[in-house]
Amino acid sequence: MAQNISVPDIGDFKDVEVIEVLVKPGDQINKNDPIVTIESDKSSVEIPSPAAGEIKDLKVKIGDKVSEGSVLVTIENGQAASAPKEEKIVKEIQTQEKPKANGEINQVRQVKKIFAEPASKDDIDPVETNEWIDSLNSVIENDGSSRASYLLNKVIDQAYKSGLVLPDTRTTPYINTIPPEAEIKSPGDQNIEKK
Repeated sequence: MAQNISVPDIGDFKDVEVIEVLVKPGDQINKNDPIVTIESDKSSVEIPSPAAGEIKDLKVKIGDKVSEGSVLVTIENGQAASAPKEEKIVKEIQTQEKPKANGEINQVRQVKKIFAEPASKDDIDPVETNEWIDSLNSVIENDGSSRASYLLNKVIDQAYKSGLVLPDTRTTPYINTIPPEAEIKSPGDQNIEKK
């Protein structure tokens, strides 16, 4: 059974340009595989397929302008997704290409900026929190503390670029680097130093 895949609700954007077509006729795609990339207001958005199947016909090409409801492709044997129509694409992602040391291209995904939202005080997903902590502990055990520090600095930099409100970390907890039993007795006169 043939099914048309169209542009879902992308907000108030109209006539956005198709900058990349990620499939061709004959390709097998799965549900949520990206079909095209559109660009508006300097942000790129990948449009995922709501169904799995084989691409039969492309209805757009690079440079075409599309809006909500514009047909992108026709797929065969597609099963429609059960997600509600109100679900918007939350993948407002800017991709910036940064060269790696070996000359390859590394794509850094940047989310839409959100300003002035304080950090959540309640842990809404303790399982995810434990996964993050386990990942950090694994990096420390396998790659060392310098690699873990590097990764944390990159995450903090990205958080600042995304406009997140981060806790004030200008001061660090006091740690005495010399144990009391290893401290050398002061050679001075305590009474003179008190005065």
